[in-house]
Amino acid sequence: MTPPAPAPSRGSRLRALAGRAVDDAQLFRPRLAIGSLLVLCALLLGGMLMPVPYVIESPGPAIDVLGEYEDEEILTIEGVQTYPTDGTLMMTTVSVDGGPGYTVTPVEVVVAWSDRSRMVMPRELLFPKGQTREETTLQNTVAMGSSQQGAVAVALDELDIDYEDTVLVAGVQEGAPADGTLQAGDVILAVDGTEPTDVASAQTLIGDVAGEKIPLRILRDGEELDVKVPTHVVDGARQMGILLGRGHDFPFDVNIGVGAIGGPSAGMMFSLSVYDELTPGALTGGHRIAGTGTIEEDGAVGAIGGIRQKMVGAQASDAEFFLAPAANCEEVIGFEPEGLEVVAVSTFDDALQATETIAATGTVEGLPTCEDVSS
Repeated sequence: MTPPAPAPSRGSRLRALAGRAVDDAQLFRPRLAIGSLLVLCALLLGGMLMPVPYVIESPGPAIDVLGEYEDEEILTIEGVQTYPTDGTLMMTTVSVDGGPGYTVTPVEVVVAWSDRSRMVMPRELLFPKGQTREETTLQNTVAMGSSQQGAVAVALDELDIDYEDTVLVAGVQEGAPADGTLQAGDVILAVDGTEPTDVASAQTLIGDVAGEKIPLRILRDGEELDVKVPTHVVDGARQMGILLGRGHDFPFDVNIGVGAIGGPSAGMMFSLSVYDELTPGALTGGHRIAGTGTIEEDGAVGAIGGIRQKMVGAQASDAEFFLAPAANCEEVIGFEPEGLEVVAVSTFDDALQATETIAATGTVEGLPTCEDVSS
C-alpha cells in the first residue's frame, strides 16, 4: 500500500493560488484588450457616421437648355415664329449634400476636403438655422420661377417685344391653407374685386380682407378662375401660405422646364436660349457654351455660388467655353479646368456679345477674362 501523500504546506497552497491568479490575469489581459479595442472601434465608427453640421458642394450636370431634360423639351415657345438652332447653351448646376433634412458624416467631409473639385462649408452659411427641407424646396422653386420670368423678359427687351407686368403666385407652402387651391404660376387678377398694381398692393389688399377665406380672381393656363382661398392666423396676421412675385404677361407662351432643379443661377443662360430661338441662325455657331449667373430685369448678371464646381461640371459635359459672372472672378482665377476657356460677363449684352464672338471666330480673342476683370 502506498502511503498517503503528505498534505501540502500552507505556503505551498498560497503559491498554487498565486499561480492560478497569475494565469487568470494573463488570460484576462488579452480579453480586456480585445474588449477595449472593440469599444474603441465602435466609438470611432459611431463618430465617423455621426451627422455633422456641414454641407458639401459637388459638380452637378451641365444641361443644354436648347435640348431635353428627363425626356422633356426644356424650352418651348408657342404662338410666335421660332427658328432652328445648333450647338448648345448649357446651364450648370451644383449638387449639395447636407442641407436641411439631409446629413453628411465626418468621413464624407474628410473625403470632400481632399477633393479640389468639391467644397465643404458650415451649413449655416447656406441655410438659416432651423430652416426645413420643405422651406428650402419652396425657396428654390420660387427662385427658379422668378429667374425664368426675368430671363424671358430680358430676352424680349433685347428684341423690343412688349409685355405686361403681373402679380404672380411664386410658390405655395406645402400643407398651407392655400395648398390645393392655388398653384405656383397662378396670376392674381383681383383680390376681393380689386385689381392689384404690383406685389406690394396685392399684399395690402389681401391683408385688408376680413373673414377666413379670401376671394381671388386668378389666371391659370389661360383660363380665368374665381377661388376662395382658406387662411390661418400667424402672429396675429391672416395668411394663406403663399409667396408672391413679380410676373409678366408675355404676348406668346414661353415654358422652361428643368424638373426639380431650383435656384436663380441659370437666368443668364435662359435669356440667351430664348433669344436664340426667337432669332434666325444658331447663336452659338455650333459651339458648346456653358455658363451661369443670375439675371436682373435690367440685364445685370449677378454672382452665384459654386462657380468652381460648375466649371468642373461644364468640362465634364465637353463644354468648350464658359460664361462666368464678373462678380465671381476672384473664385475663378486659378481654378479654370483644362481646356475650358472662361469669359467674364457683367450684363446680358456682355453675354450676348461673347456668344456671338465665339460663334464668329471660335475663340475668346478680344473678350474679357477674369484676369482682365480682377487686374
